[in-house]
Amino acid sequence: MKKNLYSLFLVGISFASFNFQAQTHKCAAATNFEKKLIENPSLQLVREQAELETQNWLSTHPNALQTRNIITIPVVVHVIYKTAAQNVSTAQIQSQIDAMNEDFRLLNADSLPDVHPFWQYTADSQIEFCLASRDPNGNATTGITRTSTTVNFFDGNNGAEKYTSMGGKDNWDPTKYLNIWVCNLDPAAGLLGYATFPSDLSNFPDDDGVVINYTAFGIGGTSVSPNTNGRTGTHEVGHWLNLSHIWGDATCGDDLVSDTKVAETSNYGCPSFPFNPNSTCGSDASGEMYMNYMDYVDDACMVMFTLGQANRMRAALNGPRAGLLSSNGCLPIANMEEILSENSFEIYPNPSADNFTVNTKNKESVDIHVYDLVGTEIVSFKNVNQYPHEMSLKNLPNGSYFLKFTNGNSTITKKIVISK
Repeated sequence: MKKNLYSLFLVGISFASFNFQAQTHKCAAATNFEKKLIENPSLQLVREQAELETQNWLSTHPNALQTRNIITIPVVVHVIYKTAAQNVSTAQIQSQIDAMNEDFRLLNADSLPDVHPFWQYTADSQIEFCLASRDPNGNATTGITRTSTTVNFFDGNNGAEKYTSMGGKDNWDPTKYLNIWVCNLDPAAGLLGYATFPSDLSNFPDDDGVVINYTAFGIGGTSVSPNTNGRTGTHEVGHWLNLSHIWGDATCGDDLVSDTKVAETSNYGCPSFPFNPNSTCGSDASGEMYMNYMDYVDDACMVMFTLGQANRMRAALNGPRAGLLSSNGCLPIANMEEILSENSFEIYPNPSADNFTVNTKNKESVDIHVYDLVGTEIVSFKNVNQYPHEMSLKNLPNGSYFLKFTNGNSTITKKIVISK
């Protein structure tokens, strides 16, 4: 049972009471925040206030996931390379996006069986990712930047990979994009990656994002066993969406999520279930939830987020990271010659289980094309000129889609969500 958060604040327990044990730290998210806190103790109050706002949102939205509102986050991947091997392929980048989509949507083939005692806690976070198709200036992009550097490796401490002036690449607007840097992290440190937390966004916008070692990125290519399933990306994006390590970065610590089970410390390798049952920390007969994405086990053995973690990530997307909800970074713009006013067309209800109504004051005759997130056209409606126009999409599965309205050289794209 995790402690009550508000009592944590009342007794003055610090968020930054991290326990730096003599073991390999695969992730530097917590340690990097601790360094910032030492330099600027006032950041403690910033994080505490952010946590109070998180808890307030959670208490007023207890059934957030029942709305089936899929949130799609635009991603830009900054590849920083000195050698050809470090210049990871587009296919490997896409494999990382695919892995995160499977993990965050509980579509991973290695999820827990429904007879497992922890299956009841697993959750579809209803969060998806796409490589950006629009850059911050509205121009077409692949969602990938590539920067040749003279830096042998980055130490993961000063964020040099995030700055063009230091041999890295400046981030895109962090309120509209998830920035992921792929680079060569210090091989001697054993660091796989790190991320910034949502509460850091206002004070450190240029640092915001996720960093992943090129040997722990995506599936295949340069990824090296046991980090070959893209789970470093899943883990770090979890931090970026306000999740802590399940052991709370302290012995028997608190990760502020009630259903992740108490954990003594970080776990490695691939433990057997049940692991550390009835521990002095208070675990029950089922032991620790080592298979959670926010532990340190091998990629093949981390397979789940919990409902509490999913809700916490949704809170971040309705709090410090709310700018992502209005980002147009995922809207395709290929072959656009003119963009009409986005207010030209109205679509309702949105989300909808099956039927959408399209209306416009201008009464244009248009073709309406429906695309999925990767830009594949699914269906089209030709010469629509009677409004309101009823459009049935009942055969499509839950998820996000784009409607592309075309009239000669004029084009506008709108996002819809199907939620049944």
